[in-house]
Amino acid sequence: MNKRFAVAGALLALSISGAAQALTIDTNIGANASEAATNLTNAYLAPSSGINVLSSSYVGQLTSPQSATYSGFNLTSSQGGPNLQIGNGIFLTSGRADIAQTNNDASFDGNLGTAGDAQATAELIAKGAPASDTRDANSLTIEFTVDPGVNQISSSFLFGSDEFPDQGVTDFFMFFIDDVNYAFFNDGSLVSFVNGVNSANFVNNQVGSGNYGIEYDGLSLSLGITGNLDLSRSVHTLKVVIGDTSDSIYDSGVFLSGLKAGTGTNVGVCGGPNQPPCDVPEPGSMLLVGIGLVGLLARRRAKQA
Repeated sequence: MNKRFAVAGALLALSISGAAQALTIDTNIGANASEAATNLTNAYLAPSSGINVLSSSYVGQLTSPQSATYSGFNLTSSQGGPNLQIGNGIFLTSGRADIAQTNNDASFDGNLGTAGDAQATAELIAKGAPASDTRDANSLTIEFTVDPGVNQISSSFLFGSDEFPDQGVTDFFMFFIDDVNYAFFNDGSLVSFVNGVNSANFVNNQVGSGNYGIEYDGLSLSLGITGNLDLSRSVHTLKVVIGDTSDSIYDSGVFLSGLKAGTGTNVGVCGGPNQPPCDVPEPGSMLLVGIGLVGLLARRRAKQA
């Protein structure tokens, strides 16, 4: 029996055992796709993000809640595993966002049977994924500008899946910046569970383990992700998308937090024992302050001369 709460759009206060703060998932993201896009975008942006939003769009179910905002994600392992913590933000799924505070269903799913995503399908084909027939796509797309000198966008994420540990179908998460996907684990696999390929990227939370008080049999650590902006464009696009392939069962979800602009050189997924360490991109606002100070110093020197 699937662990589902009956009231769609209700505020779900999920008290997680061992957590420093209760995880709260709010599926009331708006009455229509436009409201959902605005509310999710606002919840995703970091304070002083350096991202000037022009527009946003949302694809996903609202009556059977596929997305949510969340706060207080701080899960402690009952078996001495790593603490799973990520800042407040948004939650996208391939099924239902009203997940439970325990894991006693190894095949939790929303079984939506909705459309896939053409861009994700093309990426799966290009990367030779086990399956590429996308379904149940859930996405947020943001069009934006940044200040001069900014060259990257970064975010935190945590991916969970009931495809772990033995399903052969690939649920996916992708992070497209200006049409380039940067969501790959350090072993080269897409951010997804691929049976027999990338299980080392997940911590075990299978039914009966009692490891973490949350749905999903496998969970990534809280990781960072960074991608380069196409500097030939004046308006940039970010698309975060999750979905099923081949069928609509065995849900996956991704928690996303702290979207911001900055400057740096490294790209891709970072953080955790199996990924490279994360850089700390210089915020665009600090870059402008630095440029201003250099200009002021130059003017003072010219005046003194």
